[in-house]
Amino acid sequence: MAGQNVSKAQMLDLLGRLASDDGFRVRFEKNPSTALAEVGISPSQIKGFPEDHTRPGKIAPKSDFEAARKRLADQAGDECLCMVVPGLHLDYGKHN
Repeated sequence: MAGQNVSKAQMLDLLGRLASDDGFRVRFEKNPSTALAEVGISPSQIKGFPEDHTRPGKIAPKSDFEAARKRLADQAGDECLCMVVPGLHLDYGKHN
């Protein structure tokens, strides 16, 4: 990708608006780049998107965006759970 990465906060905001804001959804369908700018995604970030993702068109139902938002929001908890390092105790030379 040529552009900058989009932050998790930006993605959560975008997904939340696509899941709940009818006016934003209409604007997004008509002009995705302008709608992305509304959530703080810069033109340099948009350059990294596949071209077909920034074309006008019909978008998915609100429920799809809400499910994606929830998965992304819950991801932090999953990452923390995966980072539990097991404790290893070796008692070499301690024989009673």
